[in-house]
Amino acid sequence: MKRVILLAALVAVTAGAANAQYKPAAGDRNLEVNFAPLGGTPVTIAGIKYRSFKSESSALRLAVFLGFGSTTTVTQDEDTQLDLVELKDKKGSFDISIQPGIEKHFAGTERLSPYVGGVLALGYGTTTEKEESQQPDQKVGTTTTKGGSLTVGLNAVAGFDYYVANKLYLGTEIGFGVALNKDMTKKVTYDGIEGAEDSESNVDNKSSFNLGPNVVGQLRLGWLF
Repeated sequence: MKRVILLAALVAVTAGAANAQYKPAAGDRNLEVNFAPLGGTPVTIAGIKYRSFKSESSALRLAVFLGFGSTTTVTQDEDTQLDLVELKDKKGSFDISIQPGIEKHFAGTERLSPYVGGVLALGYGTTTEKEESQQPDQKVGTTTTKGGSLTVGLNAVAGFDYYVANKLYLGTEIGFGVALNKDMTKKVTYDGIEGAEDSESNVDNKSSFNLGPNVVGQLRLGWLF
């Protein structure tokens, strides 16, 4: 009797595994991170990628990156005997990119889901540099330089997801597209510096146009929910 029960349980488990739905269905959603098993940083989050499957063969995707950075450097120590005040340089950056797109998935196999798609890339970044300088009567003046850049691109992509377990996949992707990058006008303002006038300049600003293939040199690790 025990053998019969054990055999029935084994058959049920096997049948359940055979009928497991690995690939996404309509209404499924997923989040994704990049995974470089041989790199110095095995798991990185270069933004967050989200997909919403409208059917087994179509999905909407959205990748978003938001980043901040700030550094402060002391350029002069305070010295009361020499009538010196502490001075600092500060540098900050802000970056945001949004990449909406669509995907068309093909039959593949039980676990393999190949796809093609299109992605629009929009990026905006700013930089701010503040340099302090000592003025008469030990006052501190500040020179602020602000700049940035805009990026617009359009990519055709192709890739695949391989489901290593139910709702868990690894994948990779390549693309071919165009990208336009343009630096914004630099603005220089002065605070507490007598005789200095605010200004704007496009000197050394660059604009670039690129057309060609692009490859994500990392595996994509994602999960459905």
